[in-house]
Amino acid sequence: MGDSCCNEYSIGAVAKRIQKALPGTFVHSIATGNGILADTESSYFGNVNDQVAHVCETIAAFPEFADGYNAVGFSQGGQFMRAVAERCQHSGPKMHTLITMGGQHQGVMNVPDCWNPSFNVTPSLVCTAMQRLLGFGAYLPFIRDRLVQAQYFKDPYALSQYEKHNIFLADINNDRPAKNSTYKDNLASLQRFVMFRFTEDITIVPRESAWFGFYNGTQLLTMQDTALYKEDWIGLKDLDERGRIEFKEVPGGHMHFSLDWFEKHVVVPYLDIHTAKGAKGAA
Repeated sequence: MGDSCCNEYSIGAVAKRIQKALPGTFVHSIATGNGILADTESSYFGNVNDQVAHVCETIAAFPEFADGYNAVGFSQGGQFMRAVAERCQHSGPKMHTLITMGGQHQGVMNVPDCWNPSFNVTPSLVCTAMQRLLGFGAYLPFIRDRLVQAQYFKDPYALSQYEKHNIFLADINNDRPAKNSTYKDNLASLQRFVMFRFTEDITIVPRESAWFGFYNGTQLLTMQDTALYKEDWIGLKDLDERGRIEFKEVPGGHMHFSLDWFEKHVVVPYLDIHTAKGAKGAA
């Protein structure tokens, strides 16, 4: 949210660090807008379903990913990359490892904050506009269809409205009565799913959403407590029982980490590995 794929002071620096740490690894930082300004704006305004489809097409176009790739999603990019796995894994190329940094897997129940962590260059005016629109009504058609943050807003006190009107998260989490079995099969095909939660996160409410936790209006549920897990709507239970899910924590606020920390705790243990046919790649 509020960042661009290739800003040299944020995500662009992360991509360069991966390349430096793993010489010969092909790294592609995904844009959903043409140029830094448009890419940043697309993190607030647009249709996430269209953006996910664009990302699937982009990844499929790279011959470097033909044998599979490892993905890292930052903040809201975490659940967006999970959607890529759920919707496109069967058509390829295959995502082997998915790493999410502070992803809102169970959405947010409060308006995201606009403070500026180290890897976020949020334009305050645009972010403030997002807050006002989201506060006006996340499930109103003219907001839900255009505001990215509304598309993963999950009000525990209005779950029937969420299930009926949310156009993105309710779908990829199989929160509606009709379940998409392809989503479950695709996510369960991951070799590893690593979720990082920031210990002092106040941008994501609740912060446990980064681990699929959810506040149901009366209590905070862990991933294992939810129907999504117990009934295995998207393959999490399958992955967990096979030892393919890892829960990790990052000390500090949302997206507060150094490049040295990222290399030590993400790149070395999770990206410095060979994919099925020997090629290394990261998206």
